[in-house]
Amino acid sequence: MKQTDDLKSLVNFLKTQNIFLTDKQTAQLQTYHSELIHFADKHRIVSKKDIHHIVKRHFLSSFYFAKQIAAVTSRKDLILDLGSGAGFPGIILSVVLGNSLVMVDSIRKKTVFLNRISKLLDLDCEIINDRIENFSSKDARTFQIITARALASLSDLIDLARPFLLHGKMHTIKGLDFKKENHGREQEISLTSHTIDKKWSDYSDYLKSKAYITFTLRQ
Repeated sequence: MKQTDDLKSLVNFLKTQNIFLTDKQTAQLQTYHSELIHFADKHRIVSKKDIHHIVKRHFLSSFYFAKQIAAVTSRKDLILDLGSGAGFPGIILSVVLGNSLVMVDSIRKKTVFLNRISKLLDLDCEIINDRIENFSSKDARTFQIITARALASLSDLIDLARPFLLHGKMHTIKGLDFKKENHGREQEISLTSHTIDKKWSDYSDYLKSKAYITFTLRQ
């Protein structure tokens, strides 16, 4: 199946999950996809093995974030995406939810790409080229929602996100063995999880054996 067909199939699947994209959002998604293919080939902003799986691996999981976050946020909430990479899930969240986003990544070529996409799609995104540890020491804003995808082990993610969790909640996706990554630190966070909805994992094997996790710091 061609990637353009994958994209059409994804939009149709999302309708079955009560995610209805407007014509503008669909066009934004198409532009984002085209730019990803172009830049992934030239600048390796997506791994070579993933170039042919962008829709079913990266777009799909990002939309799962969007579905979960839409149920617990409002348009006024500021979202922070850590280790944004090529924009998963941050760009998709901005397209679907319309919230203001701050996206942080330490790799310059990826933030250059994110700035380009943000302008092309007219998104309300602030792109930060810095290490997360440095950013956290310089930015005092309050974030209600924090996201991270394929960034670090759960234990390391707690440390990276800690400065932002005083008033916010972390959202991430992990393998079902995620508890091994947090051994000995269970008392530090209040964590909830659920396996990815079967219709989503049936649509793409990438989401099989995955859990959607949220956590806050224990007070």
